[in-house]
Amino acid sequence: MPGPEPSRDRLAFAALALIALALTLPALTAACGGDEPTEPPVATTVSISPASLDMSSFGETAQLTATVLDQNGQPIAGASVNWTIDDNSVATVSTGGLVTAVQNGSATVTATAGGASGTVAVTVAQRPARIEVSPSADTLVAIGDTVRLAAQPLDANGNDVPGVTIGWSSADDGVATVDANGLVTAAGNGTANITASAGGATGAAAVTVSQVIVAMDVLPAATTLFSLGDTVRLLAAGVDANGHSGSALRVTWMSENDAVAAVDTTGLVTAVRTGSTDVFATVGELRDSAGVSVTQLASEVRVTPAVDTLGAVGDTVRLSAVALDRNGNEVEDTDYIWSAPHPSVVTVDDSGLVTARGPGTGEIRVKATRAGANYIGVATITVVES
Repeated sequence: MPGPEPSRDRLAFAALALIALALTLPALTAACGGDEPTEPPVATTVSISPASLDMSSFGETAQLTATVLDQNGQPIAGASVNWTIDDNSVATVSTGGLVTAVQNGSATVTATAGGASGTVAVTVAQRPARIEVSPSADTLVAIGDTVRLAAQPLDANGNDVPGVTIGWSSADDGVATVDANGLVTAAGNGTANITASAGGATGAAAVTVSQVIVAMDVLPAATTLFSLGDTVRLLAAGVDANGHSGSALRVTWMSENDAVAAVDTTGLVTAVRTGSTDVFATVGELRDSAGVSVTQLASEVRVTPAVDTLGAVGDTVRLSAVALDRNGNEVEDTDYIWSAPHPSVVTVDDSGLVTARGPGTGEIRVKATRAGANYIGVATITVVES
């Protein structure tokens, strides 16, 4: 027997359910794997910055940075990178990519992430940053003395740089010269900087030349001055251990008898009076002397009056005579001898007293004798007959 007929409401509900299922079925199908699944990132490329390293001193460090890219060229954040180097005698690399120079040479640093890697060429080639010169200062005490300087190039971290050619130069060849091997030779008193240079780096040493006098002579060793006020310049000539004359000597001058000859601070001696003395020169502990004699010589004999007239036979006039050196100073200790070449007109005694003997004109001569030299003075006397 047939069942009961479904109600109209139940049929309507079933129809609506079928429609809803038809609308949601595609979405459910897609959600359950209708498209291909997304691939995980894979390290494909490793790039390193900087692309190369040139290091110029041992101990120098440089930080490398690795960027890991996936198959789509996108950076992989937090990717694990392994750092290695093929020659750790040239340089080392830390787990964080810090490279440290060890010795001259070349090496390759590799950064690996998964199956990808990148490399960087590392070159270590020391360059001098400064040059250490030793000794840094020296003093030479004789012209021709030498000192050999040594130059050691150092990199920026103070490590020796081998195999570097050093150039040498002197700031003043008049004081000290230097050859290609750093041998410095004293040339004159003073101070000169000696410079060592290589690859743009320099270093210097100060070389002072200060002669030490080991022997000294005063020149001339003996001299004679013939007029008061005459001068002579004495020279203190000193030599160093190599026999070279000293220059700019600090000389102290002294006269043993300033009353005979005085000397100034430059060695200029001036005659003061007749006599002899020694003049001393002192340099440090060295001392020498020169003998100075003052011996006046007359250059003229002056008679006073030089011309006179007597009015009658028997009249007299007293003449005086003085011998003068070339500077006009009276010559001491002079003997005077009077004579009358025309005794029929005038005569003269030993004291210079002239007596008229007859009319006319006559000469009176006086000879001044000093140190074996004779000088003549003349007066002219006229006798007028009364």
